[in-house]
Amino acid sequence: MSKADFLADIRSARVKLDWVLARRDEQTLSETVVPGLSWTTKELLAHLIGYDLAVLKAIADVRAGQRWAWGWTYPNFDDWNESQVGPRRSRTYTAVRAELETSRTRLLAELDRWPEDGGPLGADTWDRTKSEIAWIGPHEREHAEMIAKL
Repeated sequence: MSKADFLADIRSARVKLDWVLARRDEQTLSETVVPGLSWTTKELLAHLIGYDLAVLKAIADVRAGQRWAWGWTYPNFDDWNESQVGPRRSRTYTAVRAELETSRTRLLAELDRWPEDGGPLGADTWDRTKSEIAWIGPHEREHAEMIAKL
């Protein structure tokens, strides 16, 4: 897969999420628990912000010549997720939504800076079957589908 296709997949996942969000009112997105989860949509968006920021941190570590590592330990995501969602609970839906847009804009801009033949996480960065970040688009689509059930 090309870098352009890889990034297009991430962008298309966001288009799907935006489409779903646009069909719900702010009160529902702020207060109603998403089916299958214990979070509201606002909290779920805070979760997505955390993942964008985690990828940005990994890339910053690579740029600084340091070893990178995810902030979570598979399969125990709960503590890490709470560290991302908790501080954003008191914010308005509008503020969380704006931060989500900012984090994704930053992430895509950072990924776009890397060459086709060598992404930030190695030669497999743009390979959907091997990349350490291949989960970004599918993860967002999965959550968009959950929100669509509201």
